[in-house]
This record gives sequence, C-alpha cells and structure tokens, in this order.
Amino acid sequence: MSPKAEISLAHNGRVRITTFNVWTSWKISLLLMLRYGFFRWGTYIPPITDEAIHPSYYRLKLKIHAGWDSWCGYDWLAENEATDNFLKFFYQKHFKK
Repeated sequence: MSPKAEISLAHNGRVRITTFNVWTSWKISLLLMLRYGFFRWGTYIPPITDEAIHPSYYRLKLKIHAGWDSWCGYDWLAENEATDNFLKFFYQKHFKK
C-alpha cells in the first residue's frame, strides 16, 4: 500500500498534492529529483509559527512550489497549467490505488 497523499485544487485553482506523513514527503521529493529530473532552488524559511517555505522544484517550464503548514502538512503546488498536468500524472502513477 502506498503512503497517504492527497490531490486537490488550491485556492488559486492550481493542482496541489498534500500529505501529513514525513516519509511520504521524502518519497515525493526524491521521486521529483531523482526520477523526474527536477532541481531545487530558493530559500528555506523554517516554521517559526505554523508554516514553512521550502525551495521550489524546477524542470524546463515546470515549477512546483513546496512548503509545510500545520493545517495541510507538506504540500507541492503547481505554478502553471503544464505543471498541473504533470502533478496529476505524478499522483496517478505513484499514489493512486
């Protein structure tokens, strides 16, 4: 059984994958970098209150924002329509039962 992750639409209408499981967050991160060729760039802002901002993932025209907050857990948010499609594919391949 795959670790728990959920896919939904964020408030801005973009696709978002979320999980509260730290091991699932590592799985997603490692898959994005090692299997799909994303690199990370940006500033890490630690969780001083109830949210953190992690470096984003980049590959060609794809950009995925990453972060953590106490309400949603770890999350990966698409930047554009191409990234929406990629995250849908990614979720279906790695987390759909």
